[in-house]
Amino acid sequence: LEGSDTKNPAPRLAMSVYPAEAAGAKKWDRSTEYVKHAIEYFSGKWFPYPWPNAVNVGGHGAAMEYPGIVFDGKEDAGAELFWVTTHELGHGWFPMIVGSNERRNAFMDEGFNTFIDVYASDHFNHGEFAPKHDVEFAPQTGHPADDIVPVLKDQSAPVLMTPADLISEKYRHSVTYFKGAYGLQLLREQILGADRFDRAFLHYIALWAFRHPTPSDFFRVMESEAGEDLSWFWRGWYFKNWGPDYRLKSVSYVNGNPVQGARVQVENKGWLPLPVVLAITWMDGSSARLTIPTETWSQRNTVTLQIPGKLAIRSAVLDPDHMIPDLNRSDNSFTVKLTAAHQTASSAAPVPSVQGAPAP
Repeated sequence: LEGSDTKNPAPRLAMSVYPAEAAGAKKWDRSTEYVKHAIEYFSGKWFPYPWPNAVNVGGHGAAMEYPGIVFDGKEDAGAELFWVTTHELGHGWFPMIVGSNERRNAFMDEGFNTFIDVYASDHFNHGEFAPKHDVEFAPQTGHPADDIVPVLKDQSAPVLMTPADLISEKYRHSVTYFKGAYGLQLLREQILGADRFDRAFLHYIALWAFRHPTPSDFFRVMESEAGEDLSWFWRGWYFKNWGPDYRLKSVSYVNGNPVQGARVQVENKGWLPLPVVLAITWMDGSSARLTIPTETWSQRNTVTLQIPGKLAIRSAVLDPDHMIPDLNRSDNSFTVKLTAAHQTASSAAPVPSVQGAPAP
């Protein structure tokens, strides 16, 4: 293994052991390539790999991990073999280096590991097997913001803080793996940003390497290093199954004139106020985006946004790229019905109020 472990430069050996019937260009012949990538990537990104070898064994084993050796199915091939190899080796970091109690807080084991797997999939061979979408993460469409919604709406689904032995098999992957991993992705990509998240997560790993953290230890480190009160997110995502639910209520113009600016009213109907993007497109096809931050909703559930004057608005859409798990997208977009006067972009004369309706 090369160039990833400057703190412990001793030679490492990546290897695979599998029966002849598992051989093939898209099967286990590539296993050692996957092993090498996983160890080098995780070592360089998160924490140096401490064991001398990394071995992937193909047989009848159903995806099981130990320090330095993992066991996967000999029938695995293609993307599935890459994902399961990366996942089982990722357990070297969670819960082996960072020794959380997997029988009590399974999301700190399976969820954290699945989270780092997502980025390993993006990184490997220019995204050959990206995005990760298997039984562990975004299993329906590969889009986690959409695939997690049924879990959040399921009244019987356990919360992440439920002890591992009280989570039924029905919810083992969807809650412990998927929701556990996606929560960290939301924290990294939508709340803190990659720089602040990575700095805090690296500190958490280094601080608790070869020790035994609890969820509260993780929560405290992330808040302290990020410099932000995240109690609303811990409560909604880990102690509850809450989700965001935004509604684009209306679009109107100042004095009925597009050139003087627009007013876009947004309502927060959910219990998890994640930051949300509002995309505006004008009649000439130009567009702009703004982010409505979590703090907007501290003392209110409705906000009116002032959009600088330009042209008549063609459309307004909340979360256009499906980056957050909005529970009801039917009211996230607005199609503006315009009179002929509105379509004259240069007109500065007052015009009637815009008529709007949710987009189909």
